[in-house]
Amino acid sequence: MTNSNIRQIDINDFKEIPSPALYIDNDIVIVDNICVFADYQQEVKLDCFMIIFCEKGKIRCNINETPCLLNNEHCAVLPVGTTISPTEQDYISDDFSIKVCAISKNLINEILCINKETFRILHYLYKNPILPVKKNVSYKQYLYKELLMTLIGEEEHVYSKHTRHYHIRGMLCEMMSGLSKLLPREEKFEVGRGRASYIVQEFFMAVNADNAKHRSVSYYADMLCYSPKYLSYIIKNAIGKSPLQIINENAIVQIKNKLKYTNMSIKEMSDFFNFPNASFFCKFFKLHTGCTPLKFRQQQNKVN
Repeated sequence: MTNSNIRQIDINDFKEIPSPALYIDNDIVIVDNICVFADYQQEVKLDCFMIIFCEKGKIRCNINETPCLLNNEHCAVLPVGTTISPTEQDYISDDFSIKVCAISKNLINEILCINKETFRILHYLYKNPILPVKKNVSYKQYLYKELLMTLIGEEEHVYSKHTRHYHIRGMLCEMMSGLSKLLPREEKFEVGRGRASYIVQEFFMAVNADNAKHRSVSYYADMLCYSPKYLSYIIKNAIGKSPLQIINENAIVQIKNKLKYTNMSIKEMSDFFNFPNASFFCKFFKLHTGCTPLKFRQQQNKVN
């Protein structure tokens, strides 16, 4: 199947499905059906993070080009970039019933730490998206799901959105923690063979340790003793993102955390992150978020 036939699915697509969502805001959508499986007779690629809880029935499809069967003994955890396509013998049972929690890339980037362990777990999920419910990790997800459905059914109040968001954060962190313990320690984060895998690990460790002080590919290429072109080729082929995308995403997460949880001035923050001046700092933040640092901080203060 060619790339032109692949449909991108992001958080906004769920706002257009025929039946109303159980819950919806800019970063989280919860629905009890999914047109990705039922209606789209083509390959789709997720531009959001998705957890699918199968309540009854079953479906057979390809996930990341691997045939998978999802039934009420499993849940599916699908990271950003996951592809879903019909199998040659596509099958959905008549009683197929699910709950789907879709989470925006922005919220995922805020919640998940950008480091080697995170990508080790995400890589495992790309290869093993279907998790058995009887396993401890999946079972806890079902407990979180049941509590989340209870929260959604409650009468709206001033803290409703915050409660749901923190619950989602807890669910994801618990899942990542459980998967980290589940994976054998000797299993290496593999994105290819030999040297490529090593380069990816070193790059993510370097970006994580830098705390967003440097934002150029050439800086990390020099640190790791590779050419920027070669480093970009390795990372892009392994992760599906360019090194600059990863560097900038990490920087925005770090800056947002400073804006949310410290009283540092914009000038102090600009100096902390090694920007030439506050104007460059504000332009960088607005380019990647659509708003100024000051406006973002005001929005967070209003929310809290």
